[in-house]
Amino acid sequence: MNMVEQELVTGDVQLVRRLNRDAILGLIRQREPISRTALARLAHLTPATVFSIVDELKREGLVKEQGIGPSQGGRRPMLFEFNPRSHAVIGIDIRSAQVVGVLTYLDATPLLTIARDYDLASGADVVQLVADVIRELVAASPVPAGNLIGVGVAAPGIVDVNRGVVVKSVNWGWNDLPLRDILAQQFDLPIYVDEDDNTLALGEASFGAGRGVPNVICVKIGRGIGAGIIINGTLFRGPDNAAGEIGHILVDPDGPQCYCGNYGCLDRMVAAPYIAERAIKGLKKGATSSLRERVHGDLDRITVAMIAEAANAGDSFACQVMEETGRYLGVAIAMLVNTLNPDLVIIGGGVILTGAPLLETTRQVVRLRTFPAPGQRARIVPPLLGVEAPAIGAATLVMTKEGLLPTVLSERAG
Repeated sequence: MNMVEQELVTGDVQLVRRLNRDAILGLIRQREPISRTALARLAHLTPATVFSIVDELKREGLVKEQGIGPSQGGRRPMLFEFNPRSHAVIGIDIRSAQVVGVLTYLDATPLLTIARDYDLASGADVVQLVADVIRELVAASPVPAGNLIGVGVAAPGIVDVNRGVVVKSVNWGWNDLPLRDILAQQFDLPIYVDEDDNTLALGEASFGAGRGVPNVICVKIGRGIGAGIIINGTLFRGPDNAAGEIGHILVDPDGPQCYCGNYGCLDRMVAAPYIAERAIKGLKKGATSSLRERVHGDLDRITVAMIAEAANAGDSFACQVMEETGRYLGVAIAMLVNTLNPDLVIIGGGVILTGAPLLETTRQVVRLRTFPAPGQRARIVPPLLGVEAPAIGAATLVMTKEGLLPTVLSERAG
């Protein structure tokens, strides 16, 4: 056997071992408490292989003995369960004016959330702020250093996941930013970077509203608009990592000009800064709203968060702004539903805090603009994980990459 053949055989053995381990850990998470004999039967592996893998997982603290099960005709078997508190993981979400970091256990339960504001217009060093938040979370971790399994970063723009590079992020002015390598110089931890839309989808599919659902579209509304797409339980990125770049779908032919040069793009009508812009324009034309008092007459200070708060408090003008946003959003989502026929559409981002004014209008437009079967199938819901969903999804990315979650999301127990 030559050297190349030997390396291939060794690699194959390691790959098979990793796949077997992932399968056993996944089954324990789904079927706990479960015996080694049952694991061998379900995984179609030999008892010796399963015993070895379970012992390894026990040594690492990932599984623990739960008790003795009922006899199946012989000795009563030991039962095992997943131990989510054995390890921790960090997820970071780079938002339009905040860096949000979460420290979670392996069941995505947030132990600590840190939010640090920044002003992009004033030249804030966002990457350094990300590093600062990670450093705070590392210091706060309750698990031994070796059990902090890594850092996931939800970044805006188009991301080359394999290299951890932000290829392009228009609003942040990033081009080929080697974000993973920059952070890796400061932390001795595995670091993974993906688009914020994709991490929203990963988090919701693993632990949120999309758990156990095979076909999901997650739309994230922030400084820009994007979508994470899950098909048959697998995140679809496309060959250029550009799947889900929906921001330039035409939703209003008579709308204002977008930075891309076209008119009435989804980004230009629904992204957070432009929702605020429409509200400010309406108020300057004389609309009545409690928003005036909130900013003491300085209308240019109005933000989407303020509009959401006003809408939830029953402000009719704020509700009108969010209903208009819902109409534009509904046009785009209807196109996605007709094209991809998903089971579920999750709408995330800060604007979702407005709740009914946005969601109900979006649902109405989708029902009007879709074919009956896909339109009736696709439920439209907010994220179960709330506004922390992209950060929790970034932590989920780490768990998946490190073999602590199965790669086919819809196989997870509901």
